[in-house]
Amino acid sequence: MDQAEHPTPRRINFRKRFYHPFQRRTRVGSVPGKLRSSKDAAPTHVERIYFDQTTLHEDETVEASSLVDVASGTQWINVVGLADHKTIEAIGECFEIHPLLLEDIIHTHQRPKVDTIKGRVVVILRMTDQEIPLHLEQVSLVLSGNTLISFQERPGDSFEPVRRRIRQSLGRVRSQSADYLMYCLIDALLDAYFPLLEQYGRMLEKLEDDVTDSPGPQEQTQIRDVKRELAYLRKTAYGHRETLQRLIQESEGRFSEDTRLFLRDCLDHASHLLDVTESFREVVTDLRDLYFTSLSQRTNDVMRLLTLISTIFIPMSFVAGVYGMNFDSSRSRWNMPETRWEWGYPMALTLMVGMATGMLWVFYRHGWLRR
Repeated sequence: MDQAEHPTPRRINFRKRFYHPFQRRTRVGSVPGKLRSSKDAAPTHVERIYFDQTTLHEDETVEASSLVDVASGTQWINVVGLADHKTIEAIGECFEIHPLLLEDIIHTHQRPKVDTIKGRVVVILRMTDQEIPLHLEQVSLVLSGNTLISFQERPGDSFEPVRRRIRQSLGRVRSQSADYLMYCLIDALLDAYFPLLEQYGRMLEKLEDDVTDSPGPQEQTQIRDVKRELAYLRKTAYGHRETLQRLIQESEGRFSEDTRLFLRDCLDHASHLLDVTESFREVVTDLRDLYFTSLSQRTNDVMRLLTLISTIFIPMSFVAGVYGMNFDSSRSRWNMPETRWEWGYPMALTLMVGMATGMLWVFYRHGWLRR
């Protein structure tokens, strides 16, 4: 049955994300800054990590009402799930986050961007689960004094390497401030895209072999799906690069010069991610051209074979047609006298086989029988 009539779950899920990016948008005419959670949002869960060079305190679950800014050290508050808008409002009131920023955080159809309101730096990016088909979720990072607040749509993220570095006191993260922690999260988020690109690279290699060997409707569907996913990924990578460029430009005075240097390294990663995605899009375009070229070549091979068969049988059909005419040889000695010859039938068959053999030899000498 045609796949167009019964799309696969992968195509249905991706179409929902690709063609309806604003399905969770705010209602037309709603009050700006008013929070409204999505119906399919995950339950809200708040985690907290406090650390400095000598101290580490980690809470798996905390109440929003107990959160306060810290005078020293660094505090990382991670909000998983956006279903409870009251908890998010309480966090916003505690850290004086503008309602418009909270609205952008809870309405997860935003493009990657950076905003600064009343000294609060908000960076909105897209995080991947490193699996194919492509699925991206919005992650919002809010820098407020010595506190960094991260908001993600559902459990599971790319930040586990950062948590491990904090717990094991690896690198510079325990000795730096919250702006450096923001850099670490952005860097971990971008690094998670490269294993995903490796999967796309292996997929394209296999797809190229399949298209070259035996192109079919399944390969055409895969090419179309991968092309759409890479277009979505390219748009996201381009947004990440723009966001980091603006963050570096506007972070003077809010980020240390040391952290700004690390952010430039993140910018290089985002540019590299965009370059690789562009290269893969070109490969997909070439695969689509190769697919149609292979189909055309197969069609030409079939037509050539049918043409050769028809050409061989045309003279044989002529001989059979001539001797199939109903002339009475008894009325005239010129009415096909060879039909009365005892060797007439074998001679006719020998003539037809000889004509076919001669034509095959001519076709072979001209290279028409070679692929």
